[in-house]
Parts: sequence; C-alpha cells; structure tokens
Amino acid sequence: LIHIPNPWGHDNKELLALYKGATDGGECPLVVDTSMPSCGDSRFGCWMCTMVSKDKSMSAMIQNDEDKEWLLPLLEFRNGFDVKNDRHIRDFRRMTGQVQIYKGRPIPGPYVQEARERMLRELLEIQERVKDKAPSELGEFKVITLDEIQEIRRIWVLEKRELEDSVPQIYKEATGNDYPLESIDDNLVFGKREMKLLKEICEGDALQYELTRDLLDIERSYRNMSRRAGLFDALEKAFKKSFYADEEDAVERAKRKSEAITAVKEKYQ
Repeated sequence: LIHIPNPWGHDNKELLALYKGATDGGECPLVVDTSMPSCGDSRFGCWMCTMVSKDKSMSAMIQNDEDKEWLLPLLEFRNGFDVKNDRHIRDFRRMTGQVQIYKGRPIPGPYVQEARERMLRELLEIQERVKDKAPSELGEFKVITLDEIQEIRRIWVLEKRELEDSVPQIYKEATGNDYPLESIDDNLVFGKREMKLLKEICEGDALQYELTRDLLDIERSYRNMSRRAGLFDALEKAFKKSFYADEEDAVERAKRKSEAITAVKEKYQ
C-alpha cells in the first residue's frame, strides 16, 4: 500500500497511520497468514451511527494519539445514545400518530420534543468546546452547519407544529451568540410566550396541550385560503393523534383494536 501511488493524490502513509491509530494497541503488522490480526478492519463512517453500541475505532484513535483527544467530547456524546433502552425519551406513538403494539408494548416512536431540544443544545455546546482545539488543517470545524440547524428548525415548527420555535433560544444559550438566520415563517401568529400561557392553562396535560397547539396552527395555516380543502382532514388527524387521556389509555385502545382485527380475521379464514 505504501509503495503504490494513491489515485486520489493523498499519502498512503497517512491512511496507514489512520488505521493503525484506530486499532487497539496501535499495531499494524504485516499479515502473512490467516492467524495474524489485521488492522484494516477498523470501521469508519458516520460517527453517529447507532448500528454499533460503541465506536471502538474512535476510542482507539483517542487512546493511541494525544493529538486526537479533542475528539473525546464527540465520542462521549455519541456513546450517550442507547437506542435499545431509550423508551423513556420516545413518543409512544409512531411518526404517523398511530399506536402500534408489539408483544404487548407500544413500538417506540420518534424522540419527544424535550429530548430533541436537549440533544441539539448538547451538540452545540460540544461544538463550541472543540472548535478551537481541532487541527488547523480542518479550517473552521463544525459538527453541524447553520443550514442543518435551520432545517431542524423548519421541521420542528412547520411539520411538528412546535410553535415555541425553540431553536434560536437553544442556539443563543449554547453558543452565546444570537441566531443569525431569519424567521422560519413570517406568518406565525403564536410563539413561545403564547405557548407558555397555553401550557399553564392545560395544567400539565401534555396531550391536551399538544392537541390545542396543533389545532391553533392548523387553523392559522388554512385561514388565508379561498378554498380550505383539507382543513377537516387535518383537524381529524390532529384529534386522532392526541385525543387519548394518557399513554396507558392509548395503549389499551390499541390493544383492543388489534384484538378485534385478529378476531375478525380468524372468523373469516
């Protein structure tokens, strides 16, 4: 490898050093038979990939090279995700709003709003910590770009109808700087102050708060249309998603529905 020119113009010695550093013990021996370990099987790719529980390659790089210690906060953030045991921070409904039962338990849906906001804040705080420690050849190192943050903001506000529009405040608290991009929608009537008041009125009933917030935003989004086609479908979808008394009520309803469907299938088979 080190004697053959790299077709992309890079130094293969750097590639060898990369794999060597990502191997326990930092060894990269010449493999002469199948009994000898190889240092070329280290896994590189998306650092946030949750297909594996731990990023062993990144851990070895940090352990074997003190110049890589600046990556430690990123590794700790990544290893903090436990996708097999994170039901407590996931919605009991799927992305569609439906409750699906598997082996007597609801299949976890997306992360709840509070968890997502915490993750974004932690990521921005880590970016602030490591940006001045990253190697100069990386330039202005960013874990997440402003365009990506703005897209997160758009999804939260326009798709998930989270009218609190929390991204600018999270950015300000994490970086100490004002959020530099414009409002995601100039036609938004309600904001953080109004949502805080609504939450107080709902007295801790998260589903009631979510439903009322959704209904307000649905009405806002359709108010200037000459033909409000789709309004009733959107309202019905919002009610179906959040009409439950609580998670236990939602799960019981889903179980009864599943049992009824199974009974009908068995009857006509």
